[in-house]
Amino acid sequence: MRRAAAGFTLLEVAIALAILGIGVVTVLELFSAGLRMETRAGARARAVLYARGLLDQTMVLPELRVGSDRGRFDETFHWEVVVREAPEYTDQKAKHDLDVKSDLTMYEIAVSVLWPQSANREGVYTIRTLRLAPRVT
Repeated sequence: MRRAAAGFTLLEVAIALAILGIGVVTVLELFSAGLRMETRAGARARAVLYARGLLDQTMVLPELRVGSDRGRFDETFHWEVVVREAPEYTDQKAKHDLDVKSDLTMYEIAVSVLWPQSANREGVYTIRTLRLAPRVT
């Protein structure tokens, strides 16, 4: 009687290596995707901090002026602040009915922080708020 040969055939080893290779590639792709997501989340977190700081600086100004301003934080992040009068948020009809003159007006403040995400795409984080302030003449 002949004994069966112990061990694996070349075909079995090749199939096992192919399955192992697919598994390793999948795990590496998952790590790569996780790192990309972490990088994007870090950039967005910095943008949120920058925008909040700019908004705080704008909110404490004694008088607001309508207009816009731009600048850079560093080589990656740049910003824009837009201040506009926002009469749509005040009840103009009630003012006219009562003949009340007010030196206050509603302003909308929009703070945007922008950064490059890829070669043809830019990330933007914008905060908008309202502030009641004396009208600047």
